[in-house]
Amino acid sequence: MVKAGRPQGGPKGETDEANELAVFLRDLTQDFTVRELAERYKISKTSWGEYRSGTKTIHLHLLKRLVHDLVRDERARAARWALAQRLHEQATTAQQPLGPDEPNTAMEGVTAAQAAAQATAALQDAERLVHILLGVIAGLQMPSQHGTAPGADAAGLASAADQAATDLREAHHRLDQVRLVQDAVRRVRDEATAHDDPSGAADAASRADDAGRSGNDEHLPVPYTAASREASAILIVSRAALVEQYAAARLLSARAAGVHAIEPTAVQNTPRGALALTSPPRSPTAVSPPSDRSRRRRQIVMMAVAVTLAASLSAVAAVTLVRNGQHPPLEQANRPTPAPAASLPPPTLSPSPPASPTPSPSPDLIDPTSPPNPTRSTETSVTAVPDDYLGTWQGEFTKPGDKAPTLRRIEIRKGAVGAETADILTSTASSLCQSKGTLISAGTLLVLTTNPTSGIPSHLCTTNADITLRRQGDTDLTWKSEGTTATLHRTAPQNQTIPAPFIGTWRAQDGNDTTSSVRMTINQGTPGHARAEFVWDGDAHHCEGFSVLASIGDALTFSPETVTSSEPQRFCTQTPTRLVTQSQGNTLHVEWADDGGFFRSFTFHRVG
Repeated sequence: MVKAGRPQGGPKGETDEANELAVFLRDLTQDFTVRELAERYKISKTSWGEYRSGTKTIHLHLLKRLVHDLVRDERARAARWALAQRLHEQATTAQQPLGPDEPNTAMEGVTAAQAAAQATAALQDAERLVHILLGVIAGLQMPSQHGTAPGADAAGLASAADQAATDLREAHHRLDQVRLVQDAVRRVRDEATAHDDPSGAADAASRADDAGRSGNDEHLPVPYTAASREASAILIVSRAALVEQYAAARLLSARAAGVHAIEPTAVQNTPRGALALTSPPRSPTAVSPPSDRSRRRRQIVMMAVAVTLAASLSAVAAVTLVRNGQHPPLEQANRPTPAPAASLPPPTLSPSPPASPTPSPSPDLIDPTSPPNPTRSTETSVTAVPDDYLGTWQGEFTKPGDKAPTLRRIEIRKGAVGAETADILTSTASSLCQSKGTLISAGTLLVLTTNPTSGIPSHLCTTNADITLRRQGDTDLTWKSEGTTATLHRTAPQNQTIPAPFIGTWRAQDGNDTTSSVRMTINQGTPGHARAEFVWDGDAHHCEGFSVLASIGDALTFSPETVTSSEPQRFCTQTPTRLVTQSQGNTLHVEWADDGGFFRSFTFHRVG
């Protein structure tokens, strides 16, 4: 941490480019301490220390704001901004993720030590990518950050705002995809760690240095052979996904800062440090010479290349689910994906889309109080959602054995059989799951099949299910799915935004640790999109994370917290769903149930 009158020491970035950017930033902010910067720009002292030491790359939109604020002469400001852009581009280029190994290494497998080392490196790349995307989201949510020239007409302003909204949706979507990759790679690391050290005491990162030592490249031990090939495949696909996401994130970052001239650079597949790979690094676009291996193996290699280039994230999800004994979600190939950035070329290879199975609800999901043998859409004259089902329905119920209630909301819109006609949200003490509902049949009953679209945490939101709905009176709807019955009530559409008294930054003391405090920033938005960001600071830890808004009522319900930064590593853990209520004066009351069912509560006071 930098203090007035105390030297900060040399930069500590991983690359020379990161250090050059840090030196530039130190020079630019030399008249300010990290405390003064934190107060002025509402960013933690820890983050400013990392930016000025080079251990983290400052967000481009924030760098632009610094140059604008601290360089008063217009000509000097233009020159400083041009230099800042060049240094930032060089720093981000030097830190882009490693490209994947040759796909045929998936058949050869990796040792447990190699898997742990490569997974640790991939997780570090993913953490940097999460940092970039969170910065993009913050930049796009700031006012006057659309890059519109002064004096632009109303049409230009509206177009810029629309582009910013589109970029914001894409950034959120890409952030979800990166977290999916993190989950898959983390499982590979943990499994490799457990095999290499059954006691679990050794740290995966420490074994990374041992990956290249003699003895680690011998033939694979029999108990780990199958897992090693799966691990190698997941690592190849995950690293390709991170490369693609990193290029897209850089373009989003540029647009968030009003810079539109950055082009994606070639992937540098040079290992950082002494990480041992299963084969010599190659450019992902390089063409391998013909192989003399069997035809079956060549087919597998071709399939891996196609998956890596065109369906990397879907493959990560599928492989992860299969390894955990689950089936991939129905119609996974048809999930919506954000439109690619205009400057990104389309992939040169793409596999034929897999055929989507036609969903069919199970007969035991039919309401027993309905007329006998209800027919499917092919046997009835009703082929669209009846008007009395349209609208938003919400309710709470407590599952047997649970101490906290589950909130369930469904918004039903017009549509024919086979169309997506519902948005579904389920919030429990440990998860927030969102999905789309496809209409299977309509009549006295409404039958939908679900397709998960996002989840916190993602591994708890991967199940497809059929839902049977039946109207009860004028204001109620009975929901039946997977043995659970709940009564939902008609409610207002969830397009309202968070009430103004909740918006802003709040601070509380951690009652379990007198040296620890927590800062909460609630941002404006609608359920399923708005976020509350948390920063926990103590003498021996620093944690950062966010929660997604689940519902708005007399109180705000937020999802479990997703940890985005943890110091020390793995110290910070996910906290459950929390309830935020407004108290008297400038205070908020936040509570959640811990693992034992006991509630923890905090009183937050408004900052500023």
